[in-house]
Amino acid sequence: MGKKRKSKKSFPVGLFILILLVFAALLILSKHYGIDLLHLENQTQVAEVVESSQISNEQTDGTAENSEKSAGLVQLTENLQVPECGLKNHSADHELREFKYYSLCYRETYEQAEWSAECIKSSMLQKNATRSNDFRPDDKISTGSATLADYKSSGYDRGHLVPAADMSFDADAMSETFYMSNMSPQAPQFNRGIWVNLETQVRAWAQKFGKIYVVSGPVLNKSAQEFPSIGKNQVSVPEFYYKVILAPIYKNEEDKNTPEDSESVMAIGFIIPNQKCEKEFWDYAVSIDEVENITNIDFFPQLEDSLEKQVESAFKLENWM
Repeated sequence: MGKKRKSKKSFPVGLFILILLVFAALLILSKHYGIDLLHLENQTQVAEVVESSQISNEQTDGTAENSEKSAGLVQLTENLQVPECGLKNHSADHELREFKYYSLCYRETYEQAEWSAECIKSSMLQKNATRSNDFRPDDKISTGSATLADYKSSGYDRGHLVPAADMSFDADAMSETFYMSNMSPQAPQFNRGIWVNLETQVRAWAQKFGKIYVVSGPVLNKSAQEFPSIGKNQVSVPEFYYKVILAPIYKNEEDKNTPEDSESVMAIGFIIPNQKCEKEFWDYAVSIDEVENITNIDFFPQLEDSLEKQVESAFKLENWM
């Protein structure tokens, strides 16, 4: 018999498929990472490139997360407490008056301020000055402010809108609260009772939160002729007073040391009748929206619109007690 011919050894099909898969994987990797992986010297280099790219992606994701977090912080801008009260439409009867530590909008028609706004910081709660009681007309009100004579024998107190006690850290700052432009006719039982109690609580909130924004004023929701009045200048006697407070919310207690930004904010309002009140001021707590509706004043307009809407529509009393 003749010699059996030796058969030619064929290339394993399985190995061929494996090579194709590896090649395809390399092509995909090269496109994804923007690198010609086919020319890398060895698999170690491939691993290093992949690992480097993953680290880079993680760092980018972290930066984006931090950026989103920073963008979400509430910027506690200067003069955040200053509201808007229709100056463009009623400029003849709205006059802004700037003091060193507070500001107000004077309404000549009513002979008093529609609002008086301040930012109280915990560092301002030191008592370095005693009450000055230097009540005097405000000669910087172009139409002339109310006078002491308007209140004499009227039965009403010269009620502070921005309290003198809020400025006890500095004698000049306290003295500025005694301008008659910062006064409004308040029933003695109101001024020396529920109103002063609320003012005291506001300072306690300043200590607790590190910084708060406060706007106070009479509710002037009718024409001046519809209010009773006192004195030669016919100073309107309001039926109600309001106070609104905005406080920052910090994630950590130490964040109060850099109070330019906060994680969020919260707000609360009060509308209290100008009379002796048997109830406590807590019973008169309302949302900022309710105060805006009755006063037609836009409070804290510098807040981003969606945040302003959220903060001003409701309040949680437990957050303030």
